[in-house]
Amino acid sequence: MVDVDKVEKRTLQYFYSDGLTEIALGLIFLLLGGYIFGQAAVPEGSPWNAAISILSVFVILSSGFLVNRFIRFFKRRITYPRTGYVAYKKKEQNPKRRWAAAIAGGVIGFALSGLFVISPTTKALFPALNGLLLAVAVLLFANKVGLVRFYMLAAASAIIGFAVTAAGVGDIKGVSLYYGLFGAAVTLSGLATLVLYLRKSPRPGRENTDAV
Repeated sequence: MVDVDKVEKRTLQYFYSDGLTEIALGLIFLLLGGYIFGQAAVPEGSPWNAAISILSVFVILSSGFLVNRFIRFFKRRITYPRTGYVAYKKKEQNPKRRWAAAIAGGVIGFALSGLFVISPTTKALFPALNGLLLAVAVLLFANKVGLVRFYMLAAASAIIGFAVTAAGVGDIKGVSLYYGLFGAAVTLSGLATLVLYLRKSPRPGRENTDAV
């Protein structure tokens, strides 16, 4: 009897075997950290605050598209020529999911702008809160995929968030520092995975070419 769950997990593991997804997401987190830092640098009461808050919604919504394009571009040039192409079952376009993504982007954008009006004490806890929430999300994903490095990234998210808070770098700059550090961790994880993948999966014909 075929274990469908096991086969599905192996398929997911293959998709993430090259580290490209982590590299793309890590760069998005780094961009988000830089954006939040830039938002914090704008003086309070400046009319630019509203414009930046609106811009954040577009940045968050477009990040999914950019990640997808990044992954598809490099998989066609790195992964598929080495270990083949796996056709995944296409999901039907669901308008509810698009609305859900739009609402989620709006909520995140307004939540970031709302950081400027809450009390300083609450602001100081935001790096730890962000780290904990993202750790839970990564942990759930790690359970689904079954790859050890995602468990490590979940732990890294929580540790970085609490470390930034404990260091007293709270409020907005603390949140930007958290996303910058976690983005760097995710990117490094992806790069290390990519290096190992390239070593284990040389391009077909490369060995014969080297021998000549």
